[in-house]
Amino acid sequence: MNIGEPIRFRYFISSYPKAIRESINVWKEVPRSMFWLFIVQTLVMFSLALTQVINQIYAIRVLGITLDQWWLVYIPLLLTITIASLPIGKAVDRFGRKIPLATGITMFAIATTTFALGNFSTVMISMVLFAIARLLTMSAIMALSTDLVNPANRGKVVGFRNFVGYIAMGFGMLLGSALFVEGFNMGIPQLPFYLALGLIIPELLILLRLVHEPGQRAGMIVAQEAS
Repeated sequence: MNIGEPIRFRYFISSYPKAIRESINVWKEVPRSMFWLFIVQTLVMFSLALTQVINQIYAIRVLGITLDQWWLVYIPLLLTITIASLPIGKAVDRFGRKIPLATGITMFAIATTTFALGNFSTVMISMVLFAIARLLTMSAIMALSTDLVNPANRGKVVGFRNFVGYIAMGFGMLLGSALFVEGFNMGIPQLPFYLALGLIIPELLILLRLVHEPGQRAGMIVAQEAS
């Protein structure tokens, strides 16, 4: 494809096999920590999908929250995201990447438990916790990915990570729905939440033991070369 040539749909089809090969081979060129960070992010996306797909029906059928009340629980979620985005971004720069990421994953566990065992008031609290956990986790993952991967490989890494992550979310939604139906019939509707909580342990272990922040960030190297 020549520079300046219009993008055509057949280009995406013909280049797809090559894009897959390059997205797989790129993991040989990036630090090992980036691969384990990718595993952590995929597990987080999978575990969130397990419960998010059944949140509303669980709240109504198990917690007794009415449909008129349900939309109200998103108000603290949206307010928290709006207010906390800037401070959390600053915290990720100040305290490094792993501490906010580990904190975010831990908060997911607290929020999930608060939601699963709660009522209308505690569900609203859990939404605040979910918002903070999501901001901490996603901001830290994006920042650490930028630190670990040089610009030439970032597009391939992000593309592969999104490709696998959304597949994992799809399976998570299917499994979460199936577990809820089966658990509801057995009198244990919390099954998807229990599985999501169980995944917190490997997420934290992989993060703390196998993911390492670089001594010199890739972004800093590019800035130094440019100057």
